[in-house]
Amino acid sequence: MKSKLGTVLDIFILLVGPWIIYTRVLEILENGASIYPVISIIIITLAVLFSVYNLYLAISARQQGNTKK
Repeated sequence: MKSKLGTVLDIFILLVGPWIIYTRVLEILENGASIYPVISIIIITLAVLFSVYNLYLAISARQQGNTKK
């Protein structure tokens, strides 16, 4: 079940996620690869992908709801 809070959180993840990934990549380039930045990149990438998918589902459901009216 979709909520406005979930949509806001998805948009927030889309705004902040790429910045976090960018800073982690810079950290890896400066200090070398370690466990924390690599795991952080994986988790944030998954969060961004899921938020894109959730927003896609929300938009497509909204468009289908508008067509039925």
